[in-house]
Amino acid sequence: MRNFFRVALLAAAGAVAGCAHNIPDDGFVYLDQGWSNADRQWFYTTTQGSQLIPYDWFLAVEQTDSEEAFRSDANINRYRYLTNVATSYYNPDGLPVGMTRYEDPQGEAWMGFTCAACHTAQIDYQGSKMRIDGAPALADHTAFHDGLIAALEQTGSEDAKFDRFAAKVLDDEDGDEARDDLRDRLTDLTAELRSWQARNHTPVAYGNARVDAFGIILNEVSGTALGLPENYRAPDAPVSYPFLWDTPQHDFVQWNGIAKNGVLGSLGRNVGEVLGVFGTVNVKKSRFGYPSSADTRNLRDMEDRVKELYSPKWPDELPAIDPVKAAAGEAHYNKYCAGCHVVLSDTERTDPERQITAKMAKVSKIGTDPRMATNFIQRRAKTGRLKGARTRVIVGRSRLGEEEAAGALLSHVVKGVIIRRVVDRVAGPRVEGTENIKVSEKSLQRALAGLTPEGEQTVETVELLQDLALIGL
Repeated sequence: MRNFFRVALLAAAGAVAGCAHNIPDDGFVYLDQGWSNADRQWFYTTTQGSQLIPYDWFLAVEQTDSEEAFRSDANINRYRYLTNVATSYYNPDGLPVGMTRYEDPQGEAWMGFTCAACHTAQIDYQGSKMRIDGAPALADHTAFHDGLIAALEQTGSEDAKFDRFAAKVLDDEDGDEARDDLRDRLTDLTAELRSWQARNHTPVAYGNARVDAFGIILNEVSGTALGLPENYRAPDAPVSYPFLWDTPQHDFVQWNGIAKNGVLGSLGRNVGEVLGVFGTVNVKKSRFGYPSSADTRNLRDMEDRVKELYSPKWPDELPAIDPVKAAAGEAHYNKYCAGCHVVLSDTERTDPERQITAKMAKVSKIGTDPRMATNFIQRRAKTGRLKGARTRVIVGRSRLGEEEAAGALLSHVVKGVIIRRVVDRVAGPRVEGTENIKVSEKSLQRALAGLTPEGEQTVETVELLQDLALIGL
């Protein structure tokens, strides 16, 4: 019965994604990777719960020392993020790839990041612009945020620039009182982003195609969410973005191999990612978990979509492969690389059910910079108000001590986010941060058992069960 309803749910999601929405020709060459144009646009534009800047502010804010929009194609290209075609269904405002619209519980729209921003690449060659889905982005994470913060600061400090900004944002509600309120909000958000910038500063800028995502996630969870600045550390590991294809099929993921797909699972891994890219979470002791903007349903669907993605073959738009050089490269690869990086056959490469076993090796043997691995393993964090909370949030006897491994604290918070989403579905929607949970133990137990009051399973209760199973409950 559970499998039947899961199949029905996926079929419904696939039917929506496969609808014949008009997607105009954008001039890019998309490689054969198992996705349709509808799959691709859905992945580029679907929110995961990130809240960087109010949506209408992002549309209105100008670049520093210019009246050109910050989100203009030329400026987005300068940071090496990717532009995207405007479509009435998927992307009405023509936002860049991976920059999406999210509406919070109070009804305010935000622009935030989704997976595609950091995991879509483009190669230009002799007039061909090739998009590679799931590939490491070449974007300059630091420069983008520095530029946006500077633009917001100048908007607040220069009257003419603020006047243009306010006229666009306020529209029919423009007026002296509304402008004063807007300026106050602009000042507050700019200060928040400056604080984010300071706590995640690194002595050496990441540059293109690099970001220490784990370091930032641990700062935002153990430091910001807990109100403990002493838990901040410089996210200074030289880490490149990974590719997404084969991720759902691996037994272990992340460059340091710490995430086992079968324990926290993809949902836990992706919730943690959202918390590092301006997702919100309200962390305080609660028997019902922690409210968060992380959209677990969309994250689940994204992982299902990535499961259909596979690595691209060498495209015709690039020069033909030299067979002599290829043979020499194959011999070199077989000698030095294949022991850890097994080559998949064409049949295996495109099979959604393929299984890939990660080869774990000592950092000393690999010989590359060890900081990404050592930072995570060695990092400790104060637990603050979470001291004494159940490690697994709602079950078990183990409790958090005064200090824990930062990774263990992250795991606890991620589980709490997922559990709270389950409770929210049982109790009905409520304003984020509210602890007035009106849900009976009986109804919660029934939901956790995957049963309706009539003793039948539904798509919704199957989802709840799967969410809890993924985090080991």
